[in-house]
Amino acid sequence: MLEVNGIYEGLPILLAIFCIIIANRYYISFFENFWAEGKHHAALPVGEPTSQIPGNHLYYGRTKWPQYEARFNLRLSYLYGPVIPIKLGPDTLFAKAVRWANLGLCRDRKHSDTTILINSLTENETILKKLLGSCASRSPSIAAGKYLSRGRRIVLQPYGPDWTRHRRAFASLLTKEKINTRWAKALRFEAMVMVDRIADLGAEAGCSENLLDEISRFTASSVLQITYARRAATPQDLVLRDLETVSQNIASAFTPGKYWVEDFPFLDNFPSLISPWKRKLNSDHHFELNLFRDLLHAAESNLTGDRYGSGETIDPPSVAGGWDITTGECAAAELLRNREHLQLDRDDVAYLAAGIFEAGTETTAMTIHTFLLAAASTKTIVTRGQAEIDQLMNSKDRPNASVPNFEELQHLPYLAAIVKETLRLTPAGTSGVGHTTTQAEPQTLDLGYESGRETMRLTVPTGATVLANIYGIHHNDAQFPEPWRFNPDRWLYPVCPSNTQNNKVHSVTLDHTHASYAFGFGKRICPGSSLASYSLSISIAMLLLCFDFELTDKARLHYMEMERQQQEEHRKWDALFPNSGIDTMLRGGSVHKDCGDELDHIGSVLIDSHIAFKLSRRQLADCVKLQPRKQDHGLRAVRDALAVMQYI
Repeated sequence: MLEVNGIYEGLPILLAIFCIIIANRYYISFFENFWAEGKHHAALPVGEPTSQIPGNHLYYGRTKWPQYEARFNLRLSYLYGPVIPIKLGPDTLFAKAVRWANLGLCRDRKHSDTTILINSLTENETILKKLLGSCASRSPSIAAGKYLSRGRRIVLQPYGPDWTRHRRAFASLLTKEKINTRWAKALRFEAMVMVDRIADLGAEAGCSENLLDEISRFTASSVLQITYARRAATPQDLVLRDLETVSQNIASAFTPGKYWVEDFPFLDNFPSLISPWKRKLNSDHHFELNLFRDLLHAAESNLTGDRYGSGETIDPPSVAGGWDITTGECAAAELLRNREHLQLDRDDVAYLAAGIFEAGTETTAMTIHTFLLAAASTKTIVTRGQAEIDQLMNSKDRPNASVPNFEELQHLPYLAAIVKETLRLTPAGTSGVGHTTTQAEPQTLDLGYESGRETMRLTVPTGATVLANIYGIHHNDAQFPEPWRFNPDRWLYPVCPSNTQNNKVHSVTLDHTHASYAFGFGKRICPGSSLASYSLSISIAMLLLCFDFELTDKARLHYMEMERQQQEEHRKWDALFPNSGIDTMLRGGSVHKDCGDELDHIGSVLIDSHIAFKLSRRQLADCVKLQPRKQDHGLRAVRDALAVMQYI
């Protein structure tokens, strides 16, 4: 492997490589316009599921195949079928020469040019789930994985001993037993604080980002309690600001095209002195590592020597009304106690603890935002959800005016259906996350279809990326009729009616890990899925208990803007597939036919734009207004409970 140790030794080679890179970039830029405006008028092959799509030619608005553009990927399935092999290898002599240089200088990087895009599991479900289950690894990331995270961030680790050890430690912290005995009290308390603070916003609750800030504070403070036994009392907490900076740095490092080293890995051989990108990533790494170490040290410093050294399992306090997680109970303390057994060093512990925060705070908040849009645009959902909770509140065999707990939420099937439907529309990764196979040999799969297509023989090369488009899977009308419509009834069963007179006869689970594909597949399924399910259940229950919801006048303006954006997407699609765009866009526009009244339609368009990251945070805040319910027994019960806890 090429190795350069100093600036004078490396400068001639660097200049030569720089010229190659610039030439390659300008070559691509020059021909990009050609592909977008010339060659694509001869449509790409359509309806041939046995052939690979040349991904290099998929210029969409002058951008090469937008791998994580969920709506675009779903439309591809209307043309090529539910499973699409996409080839991304070089197709010119110059690009091939650059590829050979990469392979020659970086022999340790095993990579396949093929991505298998899956948009539906309705047909060949068993075969495809087995394929997804075998995809337990990740393609190596130099910027985000090697330099920013130093190989310690579990979500970026390839499959192997390190990932297996870290995953086992991570999952041990978030079992349902620990959620019920330790973490549930923090979730319930922070949810009560959330609705209390939202009510205090008054008229601002529906017309500013303060509402969204309070939801983010709820998800963040819950996880901070669980992880470090500390709270974020306000959205302006300094730790939250620092953690937001960390999240922005991760997103930047993982953005396709941001760092040339991902396309030209031989650049990694040059020292930091002549590699400014390395200095930037090293600086970001030291920022996050120091933050993670400080949070870990703060938790450790509050532990007494005897409790920390004993290694005993700390039981939750038995004091009535206790809501806070003690330092001895928190996840960071447990990792410190068991780190030798888990074979972790201190920085491993620091990253694993921070990973609990990174894994679910903003994704959970985004899911709650989807519920707000649905509740504001579909009155029947709110009416039925509130009626179910009110019936529980008025039950004769429970304490008067007490706030529902998790055990009682298990007897609210319509609430569970709302949570499941919200997760269906807002999976943890809307477009899915590309995983790579761990098989040593290529796989050959025979896929059969009932729609008249011939059997497809799919070859999955070693190291290929498999991308399950969760958005597409969850918008398959064969599995989810009227997929763009927010309809909790699809999750209700005759044996579990939402209007039962005896709520204790039926019980529903609060863990929705396997209700849909919102949390992923196989070994890489989200380890915090149970915690996220509980968090969503209690937060949505509290919001229904305390507030009414409505769309604002600005929501209609933003709806029209989202419609214009979709028309622009249609124009780009027609430029790429001029011979087949009409039928595809009619199928892709079924959001229109799925909806009932005008509010339902507006809400569906806004939700779809929100989960596709087209609706900005500012626009989202403009759309929804919350008002305390006229029957304020819920808010009074929350404030009485907080007073008993000595919070108010």
